[in-house]
Amino acid sequence: MLKHSILLALLISWNYFFQEIPADAIYSALVDLSAARRTLLMASALTAGSLLGSAYLFTNCGLYKIAKAFSVLTENGCQFLLLVFGTGQVIFFVALGENLYAATGYLPPVLLFLLLLTTIQAQRIIDFNHPANRPLTSALLVGLLPLLFVFIYALLGLGRP
Repeated sequence: MLKHSILLALLISWNYFFQEIPADAIYSALVDLSAARRTLLMASALTAGSLLGSAYLFTNCGLYKIAKAFSVLTENGCQFLLLVFGTGQVIFFVALGENLYAATGYLPPVLLFLLLLTTIQAQRIIDFNHPANRPLTSALLVGLLPLLFVFIYALLGLGRP
């Protein structure tokens, strides 16, 4: 998760120093994208099932490296996107007073976590010694700590709920 945090910090720094895209433009783009692609986001749940099926199929055919590479790539992508949504939740709430999770209907983080769960299960099909606790714990913390931050921030009267 540290490499994802470093990458996200570099992207935020790049935007701040070079691109200078305002936070409200990014927020409205994320909310509009989530609203416009709600069906596509729901279809990503089907991707989770196909990931499990392909892991089982590739493992039975002896193509371990393809299944492992696809699962690792999906796991890292899910963890990074969960970190982006969690950090965005905090940044947008402090900067704009807007709740990103509520504006997107809590759908993207929940579906990303579902996809992460299935990716870890696919990796356990390939290698039964794959650790499941570490990525799930970090994903839960990254997803739930921003909600706790927003609650405490609003409770202290520093921002609107």
